[in-house]
Amino acid sequence: MTAHLTANIIQPMNEHSVKTEKARRSTWRDEKAEERRLQLIDTALEVFARKGFDKTSVRELATAAGVAQGLMYHYFKSKDKLLEAVVERHSFLPQLKSLLATLHNEAAAKVLKAVGRQFYDLLGQKESLMNIFFHETQSHPIVPRIWRGIMNEGISLFQNYLDERVKAGELKAHNTDVTARMLAYAIVLLRAGGVAFHQRTRPEAFIDQMVDNILGGIAAPVN
Repeated sequence: MTAHLTANIIQPMNEHSVKTEKARRSTWRDEKAEERRLQLIDTALEVFARKGFDKTSVRELATAAGVAQGLMYHYFKSKDKLLEAVVERHSFLPQLKSLLATLHNEAAAKVLKAVGRQFYDLLGQKESLMNIFFHETQSHPIVPRIWRGIMNEGISLFQNYLDERVKAGELKAHNTDVTARMLAYAIVLLRAGGVAFHQRTRPEAFIDQMVDNILGGIAAPVN
């Protein structure tokens, strides 16, 4: 009877241990798979930026990552899907969202200047990703499509903030979509303009003056 009772106790314990070990191994495999997926994404970013999205083959990506070509297709069904994963991982949108969420109750002049400067800096930190968009928009239809998606989402973040300040009575009612696009496009062009532009006007000063012009208007008072 005692042996039978002991067996009844030990068997559930053993089953629990087996399940725990299987779960641990499954978690470990998932973590390793995610590490490999991220490695492939990061490698693709650098290769796309250096050689160009359209000119890079899956074979070249696999060689650069040190994996078999078949493994690339295990993680990503196509090169297009890989580019989408690159953008999702390295986009500036999460930082931009966080910044605007932190400052959304501050005055427009302060926020637009601060966000404009940091947006400019973010584009610099994402240089490899931006190189893909700046240089590949004419070579493959998916590149401009993804770029438009990112920009439109970023513009919506600016627009939502502007709408909040209109509701708060700080800004007058106006087409906030146009204002948001003016800000976003100007900063992107400022980053793309490179050293030649900066020799004339420092980026920070340009952004501050642009915001002042937008908020103050440029029309002379009517007598």
